[in-house]
Amino acid sequence: MRLIGGLLLVGASAACGILLTGEAKSEIRALEALLELLRTLSRRLTWGRDPLRTLFAAYRDPYLERVGFLPALRSADGRAYPVVWAKALQTLPLPPDARKEAEALGPSLGRLPLDAQLERLALCIDALSACRDTARQNAEKNRRSTVALWTLAGLLVALLLL
Repeated sequence: MRLIGGLLLVGASAACGILLTGEAKSEIRALEALLELLRTLSRRLTWGRDPLRTLFAAYRDPYLERVGFLPALRSADGRAYPVVWAKALQTLPLPPDARKEAEALGPSLGRLPLDAQLERLALCIDALSACRDTARQNAEKNRRSTVALWTLAGLLVALLLL
């Protein structure tokens, strides 16, 4: 009976470690979704020259829908995109450096000539891609150590209780 309790304790500790690494996964997922949106905006502005309101209305991403990012942008008036962009970014779990880059895009959204807007989008995409790559590297490194640490802590507590 004690052995089963010890095994359950170690398993629960390992599960805690796995759950704690979920935050890094959600940051990466948010970055990837935001990057895909910005790439699509850049392509559609280059080739279609559609207004932002039309582009946001046509874009579909289940993750951005679920967290409320896209609905916030769709409900905005074209003149209020900078303010709404900043509010919508609060729905995404972005790392601080990526949040800073994404927020820097907001004031120029829909307010620049097309060439300057495309250039600003490209700069933001490059910066967010670098943030995503860094987050991926850090997440993998931290995932292994976090799970190992929690598992070892559970094993230590189990040994002390046995």
